[in-house]
Amino acid sequence: MQDRDAKLAHALKIKFGLAPWEPNETQLALIKNAIARIRESGRVPSDEDWYSAVASVCPSPGHHRYHGLDNSDLNTLLALALQAARGRL
Repeated sequence: MQDRDAKLAHALKIKFGLAPWEPNETQLALIKNAIARIRESGRVPSDEDWYSAVASVCPSPGHHRYHGLDNSDLNTLLALALQAARGRL
């Protein structure tokens, strides 16, 4: 996983209480695609949009708790991950 993808995956894990092994690379790609479709429609993804995207591919949201909550903005992390994937950085 690229560094930006790893940061996004970590932020999702913390924010939504995912299992330590989630999201994997396949799940993360599906989440990014779902959020990208929302952004392409002209909307800024809400927390509910993020939760829906995560819950649709990860079976464990809300089952784990982590200390030291990461307050990173998911939309910013996604934008960076998408830029890196497109070779813009």
